[in-house]
Amino acid sequence: MKIEDLKVGRVYRAKRPRGVHRLDGSYVNDRQILYISISPFGESIQYDSPSVTFKAKYPIISTEKFLKWADKDITDSLPPNEWEKYKRCKNEK
Repeated sequence: MKIEDLKVGRVYRAKRPRGVHRLDGSYVNDRQILYISISPFGESIQYDSPSVTFKAKYPIISTEKFLKWADKDITDSLPPNEWEKYKRCKNEK
């Protein structure tokens, strides 16, 4: 994946997805890009994720770190306006 592949509003899956446990359920630690900043000092990405706690500031990381973390764009496979539920094992229904 390259920086040209990253788009605002799209959701990306980690190379090694993990579960995030919240009061309303367990979700995969996907990230949705909210903003991409390109400046002479470097490029950064602000994102939302199920791992971001309520009323917390949205994290900002460098584009390089995001690209190391991200595996693929999964926006089209998600339910509208929802995060994907995390399943602990393959046998769980």
